[in-house]
Amino acid sequence: MSQFFRFLQRVLVEPTIIIGALVAIGYMFDKKSSVKVITGAISAMVGLEMLLFGGTQFINTFRPIVTAVSEVHGIQGFLMDPYSMRASTQVALGEHIGFVGYVFVLAFFINLGLVFLGKYTKAKGIFLTGNTGVAHSQAILWLVAFWFKMPWLPTIIVSAVLLAIYWAIGTTLAIKPVAKITNNGGFTIGHNQTFGIWFFSKFAHKFGKPEDDAENLKLPGILSIFNHNVTAVAVIMTIFTGGFLLSIGIDNMQKMAGNQHWALYVFNIGIRFSMFMVILLTGVRMMVGEISASFKGIQEKLIPGAVPAIDVAALLPFSPNAATLGFIFCTLGTIFSMAILLISGSPILVLPGFVPLFFAGGPIGVVGNKFGGYKAAMICPFILGMIQSFGSIWAIKLSGIPDGMGWTGMFDFATIWPAVTQIMAWIAKLLGIH
Repeated sequence: MSQFFRFLQRVLVEPTIIIGALVAIGYMFDKKSSVKVITGAISAMVGLEMLLFGGTQFINTFRPIVTAVSEVHGIQGFLMDPYSMRASTQVALGEHIGFVGYVFVLAFFINLGLVFLGKYTKAKGIFLTGNTGVAHSQAILWLVAFWFKMPWLPTIIVSAVLLAIYWAIGTTLAIKPVAKITNNGGFTIGHNQTFGIWFFSKFAHKFGKPEDDAENLKLPGILSIFNHNVTAVAVIMTIFTGGFLLSIGIDNMQKMAGNQHWALYVFNIGIRFSMFMVILLTGVRMMVGEISASFKGIQEKLIPGAVPAIDVAALLPFSPNAATLGFIFCTLGTIFSMAILLISGSPILVLPGFVPLFFAGGPIGVVGNKFGGYKAAMICPFILGMIQSFGSIWAIKLSGIPDGMGWTGMFDFATIWPAVTQIMAWIAKLLGIH
């Protein structure tokens, strides 16, 4: 039994396997040929791998830059990054880290049950982003354990129920805005900012007009190079990264560049960013095409109304220019927030990692652009940067994690989960636990 559980756990944390299996099952229920079942499943899996590869390369390219800037300027504090949250909660859980798998598997099946009973629960989204789900399980297990100090069995059950409800509600709320962004792509988002996607879709129109699409901006003269997405991403990211790195000085830039000239190093970063975006675009097209075509069978025959919730990077290729604007203005909003914290003498300072800047700022830029044009693609991520920064301080104060570590910082974990944790803290104090 324990071996079967470990196998099941490993399967569920592999989003590529899950997506491939669901596409195959969908086509089988839809009575497609065996050839279509096989080719569709593999195409979806390859598409998702391309999406994940592109996302990983974004992170690996930019993380050393953020680290170098922090070290050179002597900035210390809590790191705002999902990988930092995993490290923090792993240290906090200690020898009990193995219970995370139980939380994840139980939460997944409760999520399935809530969707299966969608007629009554109204839930539709099935959370399929395995690695992110494990990070969620780890964080929530620690929060419940820290505040309630119960035996581990009820701690695991309470954590799984809370997490499954969060997945079901968040992924369902994101369905309508994601459908509008993707032209009914047949999926929703399962990540760290599902509530954020819904939240910003509700008022992005107040900042601009949807018809002022960032992808349709027609610039005159030499500026018309920005009318080409691949070129626009490469040039903008070269300028942005170069400006960011100039703050640490030419000598430090040259150390990072190694044997390559620092200017070529910066230029190549811009080119690589554009290449990663092309990989994401291609992968999303492959995956979304198969999911849209195959999930009809699952929705009709297996789980009525079910919608797959996948990685947030799937939104980026639907508006690359807006995603780039989102990244830049989320970064500016975060820097603005850091300045406020420094001036006000805050005892906690949060330092941004790349993930909450790009994989939160970028998607919210896409949301803003779809619902309010290019102006909203700038304003919404700037606001997001502030929400993530100040919300992370709220979360860190309640989290009980070791000093000097970090929290994910992304919208849901800077708003929804601090609010839930605050309620847990009040209950714990009422019961005399803390």
